[in-house]
Amino acid sequence: MASSLYSDDCSSVSKANSLFATEKGLLVLRPGGGGCLSWYFTVPSGCYALVTRHGADEDYVAEDGTTSPVWPPGLHYFYPPWMGVSNLVTMQSIVLDLPVKACKTKDNVTVNVDVDLVFRIMGDADRGEDPLLVRKFVYEVKPRGLEQQLRDAQEEAVRALTRSMRHTEIYGIRSGPTTRVKSSDKKDDASDSDTDDTDSVASDRDEVLEGSSDNSDRLTAKRGTRRGVRVAAEMRDRLNRQFVPQGVLIESVMITRVTLPDDITSQMTEKTMVISQNAQQRMYHENTMQNTRMEEEVAGMVQGFYEERMQETAAGEEKIGEEKVKLNDLVAQAKKSEANIREESQVRIEKMMAEKKLEEQRVKDRMYETITNIRAEAEKESAEMLANSRADAQSMIAEAELRSTQNHAEAQKVLSAAEGKIAPWIELKKEYETRKKEMNVYGTLAENDGLVVTGGEQNDDEGALLAVADAILARSDGEEGDDEVGARSRLMAELALIARGSSAFISPMTEGGHVSGAGDYSDGGMPVLPPNRPISVRDPTPPQNIVRDKRQTYEKNASREFALTPTRQRSSFL
Repeated sequence: MASSLYSDDCSSVSKANSLFATEKGLLVLRPGGGGCLSWYFTVPSGCYALVTRHGADEDYVAEDGTTSPVWPPGLHYFYPPWMGVSNLVTMQSIVLDLPVKACKTKDNVTVNVDVDLVFRIMGDADRGEDPLLVRKFVYEVKPRGLEQQLRDAQEEAVRALTRSMRHTEIYGIRSGPTTRVKSSDKKDDASDSDTDDTDSVASDRDEVLEGSSDNSDRLTAKRGTRRGVRVAAEMRDRLNRQFVPQGVLIESVMITRVTLPDDITSQMTEKTMVISQNAQQRMYHENTMQNTRMEEEVAGMVQGFYEERMQETAAGEEKIGEEKVKLNDLVAQAKKSEANIREESQVRIEKMMAEKKLEEQRVKDRMYETITNIRAEAEKESAEMLANSRADAQSMIAEAELRSTQNHAEAQKVLSAAEGKIAPWIELKKEYETRKKEMNVYGTLAENDGLVVTGGEQNDDEGALLAVADAILARSDGEEGDDEVGARSRLMAELALIARGSSAFISPMTEGGHVSGAGDYSDGGMPVLPPNRPISVRDPTPPQNIVRDKRQTYEKNASREFALTPTRQRSSFL
């Protein structure tokens, strides 16, 4: 709340909003350039801005070509440095406290009245106001002039109001904010009557606390309240008729406080206290009577509730007995029903079990029949498959035997052809083996200790005789035994060699593989001579040389024949 109105200077437009918010009575700011040469300037929101060029007012030109002395908020650029904001006027509502002291009432009692005014500077084009009013207020009215005019006008109105009222009615002129005037408030005081006791101004008062000993005082206070509201509205309208042309709109007028002298205040306080005490005493008696009445009512209600409870209890017990009887009947019926249900359930279960077993047996029979059929078909298919397999196997075996026989016949043909080709070599091989066995026979005869070599007249083979004699002598030289048989053999061999001059030979071998004077061949293919059988020896040539020459001759002939054999036939020959 402002107690005075004024204007001030600031260094920059950026500080305008903070200054208007903290300084309650500040209406106009004059921002400085800040010593900065710039090609733009800003206008803060919440303010009316007046712009000058070299000290002359400059109007704002909108995009549609209209002009206005008030520049809109925002950034304005591409303007020369000598062009800028000269005045900022606040757009907010200002509350101004205007106390009026030493006002005389109708009965010459001095009172002090505090009045608050709520106003704002006009010029908002959005509300349909003329922006030229801002420039008029800045240059013609000014904050100090507005304050003085408001004080003078308000003091005159308040003094005229208090002069027309008594001090007992002066408290009633206190009012809240007034924004409109009721048509009923414009009537004269003589038109007020007791029927206005229900007026909305005092309808919220507590009549019990005010008391009712003096109805005239209460009616007087109500008339004073209505008059204060009406007077405040009239003051606001009268001020608006005076200041709206100057660019100031009074939004509300409030008479916030009325101060009477102390002695009169004490008298009124005592009177109010007496009324309050009477009201308190009356309220106490009424409260006591009400408490007594309430206690009696409570006791009656408690007794009634007790009797009702007893009745309800008896009725409840009776009902409980009836319900117990019904419950017992229901329990018996339930047990009977349960037994019937159990029996029926048991019968149903047994029937279901029998049906289940019958169905199970049917399923098993069908399963056994199916398994038997499947097994018979499987055995049949198995027998057929086995017979087919055996027939196929016998066919394959017959074919294999036929092919084997054919291959064997072809092999025999090949072998026969091969044997026909290698027959000469086989004959040579057999002759070699025969001669080799013959040499083994001679060796065996030489190793026989009981063999005696003698000379005879037979035309024996000299080579054979000499070979046997040489073998006997060679073996006798390597042995140290002096048995009789060995000595005789050595002696006979020596005599046979000595008698070589007579050209005696050992009898030639017979065609059956026998030696003259010798026995048959043994199972091993070697000739076995009986001991002490004489053999004629007529060739005096040393038998060792004869045997060696004959063996070398056989080996040379065999080697020559093997070397002359083709490569492909050597494997068969060997």
